Amino acid sequence: MEDELRRILRRHSRWLTDELTERLARGPDLHYEKTDRRVLSERCRLLVEALISSAHQGAEQLGDFVASVADRRLEEGFELEELQHALRLLEVVSWRVVARESTPQSLTPNLAALNTAMGCARDELARVGQAHAHARAS
Repeated sequence: MEDELRRILRRHSRWLTDELTERLARGPDLHYEKTDRRVLSERCRLLVEALISSAHQGAEQLGDFVASVADRRLEEGFELEELQHALRLLEVVSWRVVARESTPQSLTPNLAALNTAMGCARDELARVGQAHAHARAS
């Protein structure tokens, strides 16, 4: 099933990147609106690639990627909510593609693998956010 999930995500990676970029650029988050569109698109592409890798190499791939990026973005002044928003959008757009493209017998396992990867990413984001909050309080 993970091979099919990876193929679906790979086949739609450009659309996922473009959709995520567009939604972030026109969303309510100030930092994304101010980010150069090419830079934002590249960041979205890397996030989509990490999601695709997680479908093959395990949910930790996305979690590790999100942790490293979150640490940098929080240092740059992004708010935790902005990073959460990006993950929510990635989940929404990828869920729709996977739900539409999966075979009936692979739909549930594909969505479960996607949910596992996104859960790992959210857990890592929370961990990094907590570490930054603790560091600021110290």
